[in-house]
Amino acid sequence: MRSLLRGFLVALGYLPLVVVHGLASMIGGLLWVLPNSRKRVALRHLDLCLPELPQAERRDIARRSLGHFLKAVLESPAIWFGPERRLRRWLHDPVAAARLRELAGENGTIVLCPHIGSWELAGMFCASVGRITSLYKPQKGAIDALIVEGRSRLGANLVPTSGAGVKALLQALHAGEMIGVLPDQDPPRGSGVFAPLFGIPAHTTELVSKLAARTHASVCFCYAERLNWGRGFRFHVKPLGGGIADMAEGAAALNRGIESVLTHLPEQYWWSYKRFRRRPDGERRIYPRR
Repeated sequence: MRSLLRGFLVALGYLPLVVVHGLASMIGGLLWVLPNSRKRVALRHLDLCLPELPQAERRDIARRSLGHFLKAVLESPAIWFGPERRLRRWLHDPVAAARLRELAGENGTIVLCPHIGSWELAGMFCASVGRITSLYKPQKGAIDALIVEGRSRLGANLVPTSGAGVKALLQALHAGEMIGVLPDQDPPRGSGVFAPLFGIPAHTTELVSKLAARTHASVCFCYAERLNWGRGFRFHVKPLGGGIADMAEGAAALNRGIESVLTHLPEQYWWSYKRFRRRPDGERRIYPRR
C-alpha cells in the first residue's frame, strides 16, 4: 500500500506547477459555488476577524483562499518528491536566506510557519538554510511515513508532538540550531491558553513561550508567498516582536504576530480551518451545529 501511494505522489510531483495550481483553482471554484462547510467556515472567520473590510472584499478573500488551500495540498507531492533541481529553484531566495541567518540567535531560533501560502515549502526553505528540527503531528496509516520522508528531504529532523518531541526541540535550541513550529493550530486540551486573535479568544499554544523563556532563543516567522500562474514563490522572514517569553503575555504576543502575517496575505491563509473550536467557559459556539 505504501509503495503504491508513494508512486502516485511521485507521479503527481512531476506535474508542472502551473497545471497543479490550475487544477486547484478549478476545484476551489467548485467549492465556492457549491454549499459546503469549508466555504461557510471561511466566510464566518472573515466576518469575525476582518469586519472592517467591505463584504464584497471579504467574500473575494474567502473565494480565493479556498483555491490557495487546495494549491497547498496538491503542490505538496512536488515539494516532497518532485525534481530536486526545480525544488532548489523555488527555494532560491538569497535575500530571505540572509534575513533568516541575520535573525538567528546564539541560543537557537524558533521559526514559526503558519498555514499561509505554501507552508510545506516554508519548512523546506528553512532546511535549505541550516539545521532544523520540526514538530509535526503523526498521521494514521501509510501517509505518515511518506510525510516524514517528504519533509525530511533536505535534512530536516521531524519529531512528533509528544514529550520526546519537545525534548528534541530543546536539544536543538541548546545546540544553537533552528526549530520549526506551526503556531496557528488549536493545541490539545491542557496544553494551551485563551488569548485574543483578532479580538476573539483563541485556544493558543504555550509551547513557543515556554521554549523562548527557557532558552532565550530568537523567534521569527517564515512563510512562502505563492506567485500567480505557477511562477514560483517568494519568502518572507520577519521577527515576532517582544513579549513572547513572558508567560502571562506570550500567547497574546504570538497571536499579534500571526495577525500581522495573515493581514499581509489574507487570501492565502487557511481560513476554512476551525481555529475557534474550543471556547472559554460560558461563551457560545462560533460554528453552528449541523
